[in-house]
Amino acid sequence: MEKKKGFVIVGIVVIVIGISFMLTKPTTDQSSTDEIMLMHIHPRLYLNVDGKPYFVPQNVGIDSDLWKDHSLDQYGMKGMAPLHTHTADGMIHVESKVVRNYTLGEFLDIWGLDLKGKSVSVSVYGEPISDYRNHVFKDDESIIMNITSNH
Repeated sequence: MEKKKGFVIVGIVVIVIGISFMLTKPTTDQSSTDEIMLMHIHPRLYLNVDGKPYFVPQNVGIDSDLWKDHSLDQYGMKGMAPLHTHTADGMIHVESKVVRNYTLGEFLDIWGLDLKGKSVSVSVYGEPISDYRNHVFKDDESIIMNITSNH
């Protein structure tokens, strides 16, 4: 009886060790830790151009014609800038291999939005932002950008 008890205990220990190994094993299929997303937030940008709503296009930072600046590519996931859109609803996806501050100016650069000769005012939750280019994105925030042509 004691011998059977010993086998049962050894069997349980082996099972527990096996389960522990499975639970601590990385669950990513990627072969390189460079492709593990460490940052994932979603600010939303609402645009008004000359007083009219304007949609941020889908696939900014994904489609080549909406991906003008590649200076942050090393931080993005494969085939995408770290700041990009999937839909035309203003949601910006910040998906990065590193945790760092990303700014509205960096997103505008990736998009290639030309604001030369335009007046720009930006608010976040109704609070004016004086230096909008250096505004650091936060998860779930609503950014309103008003762009006016100077005639």
